[in-house]
Amino acid sequence: MPSVTGITSRRFNNKHLPGPPGHRLMGSYPEFSKDRNKFLRDAVRQYGDVVRIKLPLRDLVVLGNPEDAHAAMGDTSGDYSKFGNYHPAVSKRQNGLSFIEGDLFRERRRILSPLVTRGGLQSTFDANAEAYLGSLESNIAAATDADGVTDLQEAIFQTLLRGVLKQTFTEPFTPAEMHDLHDGLSTFTKFLGSTLKIADPPNLVRPWGRYNIRPWAVYSAGKIVKDRVVERQNSPALGTYGDVLDGMLLGYQKLKTPLSFFDLCFDVATMTSASYGTTAGAITQTVVRTCLAAEARDRVVEESGTVDLSQPTIESVRSMRWVKACFEESMRMQGLPLLLRFTAKGASFQGYDIAPNTMLGVPISTIHRDERWWTDPDTFDPNRFYDQSKRVDAPRLLHYLAWGGGPHRCTGAQLGYLIAPYLVALIFSRYKIELPPNWKLNEDTGLAPMIKGGFNVRLTPR
Repeated sequence: MPSVTGITSRRFNNKHLPGPPGHRLMGSYPEFSKDRNKFLRDAVRQYGDVVRIKLPLRDLVVLGNPEDAHAAMGDTSGDYSKFGNYHPAVSKRQNGLSFIEGDLFRERRRILSPLVTRGGLQSTFDANAEAYLGSLESNIAAATDADGVTDLQEAIFQTLLRGVLKQTFTEPFTPAEMHDLHDGLSTFTKFLGSTLKIADPPNLVRPWGRYNIRPWAVYSAGKIVKDRVVERQNSPALGTYGDVLDGMLLGYQKLKTPLSFFDLCFDVATMTSASYGTTAGAITQTVVRTCLAAEARDRVVEESGTVDLSQPTIESVRSMRWVKACFEESMRMQGLPLLLRFTAKGASFQGYDIAPNTMLGVPISTIHRDERWWTDPDTFDPNRFYDQSKRVDAPRLLHYLAWGGGPHRCTGAQLGYLIAPYLVALIFSRYKIELPPNWKLNEDTGLAPMIKGGFNVRLTPR
């Protein structure tokens, strides 16, 4: 299989596809990087549902029709890979879950899925809920300055991190380890987002501050994960912890395909990272957008009062349908520009032939705000999920891609639909949130869309 990692790897080109003319060397990257979601939305409106975007080193072909998006993401043959078809020398070294397809991927996925669904759903939810109850107040205190202003975004990220670590590792972490894991996972997410053209390259000139990055933190976080894996492998109590790491280690022993220690650690780190940044970003967006809509906020507060949040159950959380609707609507509106797939053999969409080794982009935010599929798409309206008659699309799931689609659809979607509404309800039930006068949402798009500068508010205990 040919490589897609080199500049000269293409056998054909996509010059026949419509799209913006771009510049000689940089293509459309200056306009694209200025506002990715607006650029992609305008491109689909002007050029149609198959658009070639000229970018440095490698062009992007955007699929603006959700049927085409599902065809690419839902393929199980391995012809559409998540991160590209790597050179054989690379594939021998990197065999992590995100880089494999076909039977090898399905074998590994069958081990991981039950850990956060079905039988494993109760234990992972309980671990998260216990962590939230035990740490939310202290994390809010730590994110509050001397003037009484709280960066609620930071508190949410820290709270969710504790839940993710508890569901995965059980054993507690030191404050220094928590700090390194938080920085490392955030930095990794920013690096990956820029590599996938979803976000700008991280700022390496000033690698400090709450929402900047420390490049070396990725190594520190990776070492912490590696040490925990080694410790668990050598533990005589292996198999009795009941957490995600236990399930992975025991399940991977049954794999038909040998797995290196590096790939094992990579999968553990990937599961931890995927459960952290994107979910924390979506929860923050839910709190922000709900605060900006008074009626939605009041209904969340009212519904949160109908459940004993100090002793949550899966059934009680699922009964909070309005909170869940606010979460889903917030994920629809958040600024996730692209999900990528790479063609191995070429493809055909909307009558256009696509060359082999093409980078395809599914413009999530564009599809989620397309008037063809959604009524008043730029309006925050949880009723479109609470009252299904407000949805335009049929079948309804086709045009909602917050969790991805196909074989690589988020493994923890079921868990996300529990922990996110629970944490949102917990926050609104415990605190009144006062926004600064004339505050406006200023989003930093990426793999984990965040609020630029943090979500700085005043909290009053209820």
